[in-house]
Amino acid sequence: MSNKPFHRIFLQPTQSRLFFSFVTYTPQTREQMISCGDLRDGEEYINQVICDFLLFIAEGVFDLRFTSEFPIQYDDVMIVCSRQRGRGVQHEYLLGVQAERLTHSGLDLLDRLSNLLLSPKWTGSIKTRD
Repeated sequence: MSNKPFHRIFLQPTQSRLFFSFVTYTPQTREQMISCGDLRDGEEYINQVICDFLLFIAEGVFDLRFTSEFPIQYDDVMIVCSRQRGRGVQHEYLLGVQAERLTHSGLDLLDRLSNLLLSPKWTGSIKTRD
């Protein structure tokens, strides 16, 4: 067991600064949540993958609190596709950030994120120290 707050979550860049490879635990689908009673039919489904991604970049990468003031928000992120990894405990997602929705501070954060992920100090889940 690890004491890292984001154990087995990985983030990698792609050829585009707007898209990322994000590996996280496989969340419940909307249908699974309805069948077990965690969500009622007709209630809004919040995709946990997007929440994990935002929380990871805010707190895990930049050591910032994720609040309503964070420059990239839930509606700015989209899941393009996904695939199961291994036995299904994890999935890899191609996530895209919709740049046209971002403010200047959101674009700056996106640039900082892209630069960090391309740095040799980025291990996929943490930034190594100097």
